[in-house]
Amino acid sequence: MASALVTRRHFVLTSVVALPALALAACGNSATASTTSPAPSSASTTTAKTSSSAKPAAAHAAKPTPTPASGDTHHGASVTVNLWYGWAGANAIRTWKALGTEMGKTITSFNVHWITADNNTKLLTAIAAGTPPEVAVGNAPYPEFWARGAAIPLDGMIAKSKIIDRKDVPAASWKYASYKGKTYGVPEVEAFVRYSLSLDAGNLQAQGIDPAKVSWDWDTLTQLQQQLTKKAANGSSAVLGIDPLDAMGGAFGGGNPFYWGQAWGIQYFDEHTGAFNFDNAQLAEAMATVKKIYDIAGGARAVSGFHSSYGYWTGSPTAAFPSGVEDGQINGYWNPGDLALTAPHRTFAYTWPAVPASKKGFMFQSTGGHSGFIPRGAKHTAEAFQVIEFLYGDSAESIIFDSTGWLGARTSFLQKVDVNRYKGLDWFIKSAQHNDALYGIPSNPIEAYTATQWNTALQNVLYGKATPQDALKQLQQIVTNEYKQRSGGS
Repeated sequence: MASALVTRRHFVLTSVVALPALALAACGNSATASTTSPAPSSASTTTAKTSSSAKPAAAHAAKPTPTPASGDTHHGASVTVNLWYGWAGANAIRTWKALGTEMGKTITSFNVHWITADNNTKLLTAIAAGTPPEVAVGNAPYPEFWARGAAIPLDGMIAKSKIIDRKDVPAASWKYASYKGKTYGVPEVEAFVRYSLSLDAGNLQAQGIDPAKVSWDWDTLTQLQQQLTKKAANGSSAVLGIDPLDAMGGAFGGGNPFYWGQAWGIQYFDEHTGAFNFDNAQLAEAMATVKKIYDIAGGARAVSGFHSSYGYWTGSPTAAFPSGVEDGQINGYWNPGDLALTAPHRTFAYTWPAVPASKKGFMFQSTGGHSGFIPRGAKHTAEAFQVIEFLYGDSAESIIFDSTGWLGARTSFLQKVDVNRYKGLDWFIKSAQHNDALYGIPSNPIEAYTATQWNTALQNVLYGKATPQDALKQLQQIVTNEYKQRSGGS
C-alpha cells in the first residue's frame, strides 16, 4: 500500500496489498456493548433523520511532499515516545490536537511525539532498520504483523495494568488482536461493530415500502432490487436499489471482517490448522447472489460506471448513498455520524446485515477495527504501554467520539455513550449486545493477499469469466499454496 494516510472507511479491499518479506518479521474489531435496552426485534429497524492570489506553478514542477501532521506533549523532556497514528486528514489532525493536550495533562513524566504516518510499508521499513516508533495504531495489516513478529507480546503488561481490563473488551475483539495464544494489540481508537443493512428510508417510503418491515434476507432484497432500481433514458441506472459490494459489503482485511463468509455462516480461515474454506456451496451461493443483484442493475460494468459518477461509502455528500441515488448498502456503526454530515436532510434506517434465505431472521453482528501495539525493537516499552493505556481510557475515547464518531471496544464506555449525538447509533449499540451471534475476525497471516484474491475471483464471476464453483476452487488452491509458501511448507 502506497500510504496508510487514509480514513478508516477507505482502508478496504482495494487498498490492501500483500506485505513484502522481511528478514526479521513483520506484519480492528468491535464490542459487545452491555445495555439494558431491549433487543431490536427480528423485523425492527432504527429510523434516523440526520440533522443536523497565488501564482501558477511552473510546468512540470515537482509537487512538494506534504508534511504529515505532528505534535509533542512535553517537548524537550528527557524521554520521548514516538507514536505513529495511521489516519490523516482534518479529523485526524483536530482529534490529535485535542488528544495531545489531554495526554500532556495525564502523562507528565515523558514527551509523546505523535505523527500521522504510514503504519504499513514505512513502518515495516522502520522495524527492519531498527528505528521503529514506540507505539503504532491504525491502518496496519495487524495479523501479518503478529505472525511475522513485528510487534511484541503484551500479555504480561495487560495482566499488570490497572487501566486495561480484558473482561471489559469482548473476547471476539481480542481475537483479531492476538495470534497463536499471544496478545499483540489492544483494541482501541476505532474498534466497534461493522454491520447493518443501511436503507434510505425516504426513498423506500416513496415507493410504498415501510423500511421497518423490510426483511433482511437476500431473496427479499433481490426482489426489491427489481422494484427500486430505476433506469435513465440512456439505459444506465439513475437509482441503484442496493449495491451488495458498496462499503462493508466489499471490505475485507485491515480491521474489517469478511462479510460474505459471516453472512453465510462460513469461517473462511482456521488459524489453528492454517486451513482455508472457500471451496464450498455456501460461498458459491453468495457469489451467485451478488451477480444476480448486479445483473438486475445492468451488470457489473454498469454498476462500476454508476459508482465512477457518484463514488462509494458515505463520507462524501456526492457518494451514491448520501446523494439519494442508492437505496441500500451494508455499512457499520460510523454510518449515522457520516450521514449527519453528508446527508443532513435525508432519512435513513438501520437493520440487521442481510443473510441468505436459508438463514432468514438470523441476527448477527461482527467485531472489527484497530489496535494499539508496540513494534518490535521499540525503545521505552513501559512508557509506550502507558500511551496505549491512555488511548484505551475514557478521556481519549470521549475526545475521539466527539471528533470523529468513532468508538472503541470497551463495554463500560459504550454504556455511557450519548446515542442521541448521531441518530441511528442506538441501533448499533443494541445490536452489539442483543444478537444471535457476535463474530470475530480470524488472525490470518496472509489476510491482505487473501482479500485481493477473493476480489479477483468475485470479479471474474461478475464479468462472466468463471462460474462461482470454478472461481472458488481456484481461489482455494491459490491461497493455500501462498500460505504454505510463507510458512515454510507447513
